[in-house]
Amino acid sequence: MHRILGIQCGFQVLLLTSIFAEMVNSLRDVYVTVPTAVRRGDTALLICHYDLEGDALYSVKWYKGRQEFYGYTPKEMPTMKIFTIAGIEIIKSLSNESHITLADVQLVSSGRYSCEVTVDAPSFHTFISSADMEVVELPHHRPAIVGTRPKYRIRDSVRANCTSRLSKPAANLTWSINNLPVNPSYVKHHKALKSHEHNLETAVIGIQFVTNRYHFIDGKLKLKCLATIHDIYIQSTEKSLEEEKPKIYTTKTPNVNYMNFHLNYPHDQNPTMYSIDAFGRKNSYETEFYEPESSYTSKASYSSIVELLVNLLTIAALILYL
Repeated sequence: MHRILGIQCGFQVLLLTSIFAEMVNSLRDVYVTVPTAVRRGDTALLICHYDLEGDALYSVKWYKGRQEFYGYTPKEMPTMKIFTIAGIEIIKSLSNESHITLADVQLVSSGRYSCEVTVDAPSFHTFISSADMEVVELPHHRPAIVGTRPKYRIRDSVRANCTSRLSKPAANLTWSINNLPVNPSYVKHHKALKSHEHNLETAVIGIQFVTNRYHFIDGKLKLKCLATIHDIYIQSTEKSLEEEKPKIYTTKTPNVNYMNFHLNYPHDQNPTMYSIDAFGRKNSYETEFYEPESSYTSKASYSSIVELLVNLLTIAALILYL
């Protein structure tokens, strides 16, 4: 009796194992191809891949989230069923048991899409695969760089912001200097600004650094801001900042009273004068000082007066003597 029961149990296990193996092998390689990002207003092709392993197909169903919006059942009439969901518009002529085409996708069309495949009797084995799709609203303008000056000197501080306005999602912004990635410590990230009126976002990123000689190549620093959204949008803006060279000033000998210099510096000493350039270096040159002609004229007049006074005193003395 126990032997008979053992044989029956073993037979049932083999039967169940056989059925399970048949169910597993009857449907293979189920996965979906869904675009990661689609421009708003474009069409989107969603594909459900599967291998029935020779079994008959019972149904294929598509869901957005948990809501079914498309069904294909070959043994029913009509074979194609479409259910209304906001943001989902199916092109029937481009849809079948493995493909569906969505027309004029909108921002509300974003979400998780799932394909459910079921084989026919007796197993009715079902498998489901999912993937996310995001509908993108692209910016209408390139990113804008503000806050820079045309020229900078070595060791000047550069401060700037880059803004990419009104997109969904917010653009990913990155900086580069002379086409090389910047030091992360230079970058200041800001939270995206949301426009409740348009349901769009504005991205802002800042940069601040102190210029060095290696920043300027042939006297120019190229500051670039790159904006990307997935793999369907890439735009950049570049500003060229010039290096401001130090100014070299030349000094002229001022107009001075030469008589004062004559008193301090005799003609035979040839005093040395100095000028200071823009770098603080001392340039020397010798200056000769000459007594103006007016001084000689003054001495001649003085001698004449003295001579006249002497003559007058001599005449007066002779008169008194006589």
